[in-house]
Amino acid sequence: MATEGEIKTIFDAEAASTMVNELRSSYAAGKTRSYEWRISQLKCILKMVEHHEQEIVEAVFSDLSKPAFEASFFELPSWRCKMPT
Repeated sequence: MATEGEIKTIFDAEAASTMVNELRSSYAAGKTRSYEWRISQLKCILKMVEHHEQEIVEAVFSDLSKPAFEASFFELPSWRCKMPT
């Protein structure tokens, strides 16, 4: 429940449609992110997954009853990811 002065934002179909249209306009105008920016984002995601590996393994066990070794091996194969330098 929102408190007084707090505004609750709803992401509904109209908001999603607006966002998609804005993104399509940006793409059509050639306003895309650089290769270096994309690589940096992927590296940050990899770092985040490695940092939270135990929490992810626990969540996979909680949701799917998958043992820790199996979750680590199949769900978090960071050793398979070779990021460009």
